[in-house]
Amino acid sequence: MEVQRQWDQPPYVARIPTGRRFDALRLTQPLGLTVLWELGGLAEKVPVLEQHIEPRPVFYILAHADDSDTWPPQPRSSSVLTTGESIAVPSPNADALTGVQRHALLWRTAPDGSGHLADPDALRAALARARDTDRQSARVRAARSAFYGAKHRRA
Repeated sequence: MEVQRQWDQPPYVARIPTGRRFDALRLTQPLGLTVLWELGGLAEKVPVLEQHIEPRPVFYILAHADDSDTWPPQPRSSSVLTTGESIAVPSPNADALTGVQRHALLWRTAPDGSGHLADPDALRAALARARDTDRQSARVRAARSAFYGAKHRRA
């Protein structure tokens, strides 16, 4: 298998076409973290790839391929990789630290072999909620409260 051969040789990354088996939602790190927050418990089950690039990392959330072409117009903070595109993917078994040192890629949540991917409709809904400025403010307040609460409990 070509993908396995690429994973077994430096730089230990395979180029995989998108659009047939899966699509990838590419997000800047802040928006990616917010979308994962909005996905809730589903975020723990979907493969999420992180690429460390300047000026800040980007996330790729892997979703079932969606031919419906109903992704809303994407601002510069996001894009959808689908038919005719590809993504660089390290082995799901790759060591994250070594991976980042060799090719700037790591799995935040590696595929587990089950084929579980994000549902495109759920991902679109999470993306819409993540872009809602009122919800963003509430999340920031909740995160600050949790951080400062934990800090004071340790003291």
